[in-house]
Amino acid sequence: MRNTDQKILDAAIKVFSSKGYAGATTREIALDANVTEVTLFRKFQSKENLLKEVLIKHRNAVSTLNKLLNVNKNSDIERDLCILGKEIAKDMQDEKKDSISYMFMFMLFEEGRRRPELAEILESVFKTNIEHLSEYFELQMKNGKIRNINTRSAALTFVSYFSCSAFLKGIFVDYAWSQNDEEVENFIDIFTKGILKVEKTEKVIEKEEKLQRLKEDIARKHEALNYLEEQVRELEKV
Repeated sequence: MRNTDQKILDAAIKVFSSKGYAGATTREIALDANVTEVTLFRKFQSKENLLKEVLIKHRNAVSTLNKLLNVNKNSDIERDLCILGKEIAKDMQDEKKDSISYMFMFMLFEEGRRRPELAEILESVFKTNIEHLSEYFELQMKNGKIRNINTRSAALTFVSYFSCSAFLKGIFVDYAWSQNDEEVENFIDIFTKGILKVEKTEKVIEKEEKLQRLKEDIARKHEALNYLEEQVRELEKV
């Protein structure tokens, strides 16, 4: 059986999500957790402390991006980001927690506008993701895998795609742009390769032409060498 603290926290996120912070009551939370209101106050002292604790628990659970910092130096960036994106999308589409998570998120943003201390905790969740992803991009820049970029902007772009999709899904019941594997792969393809068609520069064309001439020269020399070897074998027979 789950401990009393966890039961109260689970009930709190459920009630906060459905009623909002102002509409939620400690009595209703205690009732949903199947504990007395006295027990709730003994554990968390106030409704505000309870909300802070719920948010802190969510913040501490953010660990999806940590694995990026332990990647192999020669790992494939597109593959790494694709795996990460699919894990994030899968977590967001967990049917058991979807509706509650989205409503809780909306409630937090609304409350964060009025309560600086909550906004600070909420900001730390996004900041942690941005910082971890930025570190990953900086590592890959040092490894020579990606060009020089503003790593924070890249991280913000990546996180924003999934955050925006989550909001849209929370707002629109029939949200058509679900983050299935194909959608995630399409996003990662655009994120890593960009949208502009890459035209060959004169330098690249010159390099390719030179390489082609060298290949042709090697082929001719091989042909000449084969002819000479054939002549040697014919002479050895005499």
